[in-house]
Amino acid sequence: MHKIDLKQEIFDSITEACLQMYRQGEMMTADQSLMRLMDLPGIPMHYPYHHYIMPAAFLTMAAIEDGSGEETLTGWLSQAEQRAKTVPGGFCGNCGSCGAGVGAGIFLSVYTGAAPVKRENWNLANEITGRCLIKIASYPGPRCCKRTLFLAAQECCAYIEDKLGLHIAVSPEIKCHYYKKNPDCLGEECPFFRKEENA
Repeated sequence: MHKIDLKQEIFDSITEACLQMYRQGEMMTADQSLMRLMDLPGIPMHYPYHHYIMPAAFLTMAAIEDGSGEETLTGWLSQAEQRAKTVPGGFCGNCGSCGAGVGAGIFLSVYTGAAPVKRENWNLANEITGRCLIKIASYPGPRCCKRTLFLAAQECCAYIEDKLGLHIAVSPEIKCHYYKKNPDCLGEECPFFRKEENA
């Protein structure tokens, strides 16, 4: 397995984009927030940066939703980044745990303060990861970091509204514009594939 070179400046740009979204106070849908981060310069079609994008987007929207301060959000993002960096590239196929689902668990554990030796919220962090992985597994491979983030977001939004009372919406019809960059795109098999009319 080849060594993956992760650039800290990419992580920093994701964090800064999250803080900008927070300062603007604009409550976007989950998919809009994810795409704002995935559209940043330097974000490849597939790469472990997506393991941070998932929790970063949701922590930012949660902070806007519940009125948490910027200092709190900055601390959350720092924790999420460090945890996301421990999830290797290819974890989806090599270990059966897609980083998008794990990223949802990172979000919930950071947001609720769950920890390995704490009783509170330990189960929620595991349950949200499990639910996201089941949703992700409802479609075949090969990998697609965009598809799995969208699928995890759909599951995550419903779960956190039920369990945490956080009202983060997701678009009823997500339109992926990344398919041209993905030679392995599932095309019509993907629920987010919308071929552009002038493509």
